[in-house]
Amino acid sequence: MGASSTPLTVINRRKWLIVAVFAVSVVTAAIASQLVDKVYSTSSTLLVALQSDSQSFDTVQASQAIARSYADIIESPNIATEVARRLGEGTTENEIEAATSFEVIPETQLLRINAEAASGERAKEIADTYASLFIDYAERNLGETTEATISLADAAPMSSSPSRPKPKLYVAVAAILGLGLGLALAFLRERLDRRLRTAEDVEALFDAPVLARIPRRARSERSGTAFREAHRILRTNLQFASVHGPLRTIAITSAGEGEGKTTMTANLALTSAEVGLSVLVVEADLRRPALQQEIMPEVAEPLRPGFTNYLVEAATVEEAIHPTNRPGMSIMPAGPLPPTPSALLEARRARTAPEVLADRGELVVFDCPPLSVGADASVIAERVDGVIVVVDLMSSTEQGVRRALQQLDAVKAPVLGIVINRDRSATPSAYDYYSSLPASSDLPKGRGERKRARRVPAAR
Repeated sequence: MGASSTPLTVINRRKWLIVAVFAVSVVTAAIASQLVDKVYSTSSTLLVALQSDSQSFDTVQASQAIARSYADIIESPNIATEVARRLGEGTTENEIEAATSFEVIPETQLLRINAEAASGERAKEIADTYASLFIDYAERNLGETTEATISLADAAPMSSSPSRPKPKLYVAVAAILGLGLGLALAFLRERLDRRLRTAEDVEALFDAPVLARIPRRARSERSGTAFREAHRILRTNLQFASVHGPLRTIAITSAGEGEGKTTMTANLALTSAEVGLSVLVVEADLRRPALQQEIMPEVAEPLRPGFTNYLVEAATVEEAIHPTNRPGMSIMPAGPLPPTPSALLEARRARTAPEVLADRGELVVFDCPPLSVGADASVIAERVDGVIVVVDLMSSTEQGVRRALQQLDAVKAPVLGIVINRDRSATPSAYDYYSSLPASSDLPKGRGERKRARRVPAAR
């Protein structure tokens, strides 16, 4: 479990798994109860007594012993065969043996014949026939020897409701077992799931400071305000993140793919441009570039020349930088994708690129590829003033983030800290103070968010 996980937080986090297992168990039991064949039960009771003028303790004890002996005799296959013959209609010995059981009621002279069948009428017929036949058998073959009489104490009653299945009982048992199984699976999955779940997990597991906690972006304006303000907090915190002076060049990367680093690059750039900085964003992910689409969705074709053109000395730095429709912000797109990005990033111009680009803007932000896909991000990270590692609470794992930080430490990259993305605990209500800010400075939305925005009419 995570560093800050408690049983209650695990149950809350895995509640849908618990509910699903519980529901499946209950529904399965309910359906099975309806599909299982109904079984009706009844029983006849026989009384065994020694022939005596008076019943003393000794005669009662002897009668009880005879009743126990009769219980062994009544189970004989020969008697079951006779009962099957008397019932007729194709009844077999095996059917009778499977449908009947016998017991001596403790501390009594009573012998009970239990019978089960698919209908109450059939169960009664089997029990009564068995009782009648055994009474005749005992009187004919055992009476003279035992000097005991056997009589019908209670005929088998007609059962109007099945003894099996018992839907309510089965459902109740299934509910208890389903709840227990659901809880067990929840804790097992929590144990095996190494994903980071809370900001507290990140703070407890890693030495790098948490620079900002970005909430999930929803459709509401309140959520959008919280999302924008979280990036403004990140921008502010970066002013105090370095002890070596102002940060001119920053690389943003993540441990794995799909953790939101490109969206964060775009939003950090725009919040910096909002306060009057001249910002240059560099599409340094030369494997799956997405920054241009994030910032300039209105431009369908990739801009040329770009970063790779500059690195191979096919374009000047001025030619590779393009303006955007956002004041104070320009972009150096990726350019044509090379077959070996890591090798290209070792070129002569690549080694001095952060320093050269720092002269073209007050802040240069590199959108780097994930650290898990190769050495690209590490190569850039060691040449910039600071590195931000994005940790997505929807997908990041402890092992992945730890490996990423070790990779950056190996090249002595200046890691500024961690930005937690999609933090469920960073609720929009925490930013209600800022909800009155004008929306003129809307930040870029992620690709998925732009698609949702097209489907939702603008508020009037």
